[in-house]
Amino acid sequence: MLELFSQMTVGWFNRAYVYTGSVGPSFRFRYEQAQTEDGQHILRGAVYSGICYELAQDVRRQDFPWDEAGVEALKQWYQAQYEAFSAGK
Repeated sequence: MLELFSQMTVGWFNRAYVYTGSVGPSFRFRYEQAQTEDGQHILRGAVYSGICYELAQDVRRQDFPWDEAGVEALKQWYQAQYEAFSAGK
């Protein structure tokens, strides 16, 4: 797993309501803090390439519970998306 992803913990996601990052010149990732309709706190992860999230044509999103298991699943998802992106280059 990339060191960047492995450093993420439940508390790490308190750093910002919306956070964007990148690996290399093209792979971008993002999360935002959100709530489900029943009030559960979640992390909404996204990956994309290009200049910015708002203009990206290849955005993939997935929601994760904001707990230990959900954060681990988000990290694994980011890693898998990065590996698929890298293989497709």
